[in-house]
Amino acid sequence: MSVLTLHNPHRMVSPPAILDLISPRGESSRPYVTLTWAQSLDAKIAGEGGKRVILSGPESMLMTHWMRSRHDSILVGINTLLLDDPRLQINLLPDDPSLSSPQPLILDPQLRFPTTARILAAWRDSQGRSRRVRQPWILCGDHVASARQKEMADAGARVVPVPLSHGRINPNDLPDILTRLNLSSVMIEGGSAILSSFLHAPSRSDGTPLVDNVVITVAPMFIGKGVGVIPEGQGDSMPELQTVHTETLGKDAVMVCRIV
Repeated sequence: MSVLTLHNPHRMVSPPAILDLISPRGESSRPYVTLTWAQSLDAKIAGEGGKRVILSGPESMLMTHWMRSRHDSILVGINTLLLDDPRLQINLLPDDPSLSSPQPLILDPQLRFPTTARILAAWRDSQGRSRRVRQPWILCGDHVASARQKEMADAGARVVPVPLSHGRINPNDLPDILTRLNLSSVMIEGGSAILSSFLHAPSRSDGTPLVDNVVITVAPMFIGKGVGVIPEGQGDSMPELQTVHTETLGKDAVMVCRIV
């Protein structure tokens, strides 16, 4: 285990060594999938009712932004967007024109995306002038009314209708969706239902796991009542993980794992 302590993480002008274990953009022959989350010692990712809790310290949060910059796209579920209103950018990284934010993807089967979301407002305000601000692309069910799809498109988002399976977007359909969108990699950040669905997903058609890397940040704190990494009742048939690297970033432990 290596230890890296940063007194001022914002002075880190180059990626931490841990990123060498994660495929950067364009190097995989098939869509590359990284699953990542931050959790407490009692395996919670949010407070009671999904209330946002700051888990990552500045060092591991900065590492997360470097990870984002290594992926073509970043994906969250609609519940995460509604609860946290994230921007999904890389604003903690140096002001380097070679760095750009990943393409935001929102899994939103019923197209509940609000036109007031910060990520959409930032896109409208930037008018495409900044590589740090990207248009949100919303993956919704192909059953959603065309009028609703047009409403979101008129508001500035790109709507991508896809087939649903039992009312949700099948995780194993994601590689084909990414290929169709000309995206070679994705970093999936949550929430718990999304994390669970990808951890429980069957292998790809070539027999390899759907998820290439699992990156877990563990903060030295307890939350108690809150939202677990895996929703209650979905803890069966979890995959076996092999830890390939553990690193200390500030107060947090960061583990890179692969599904066995």
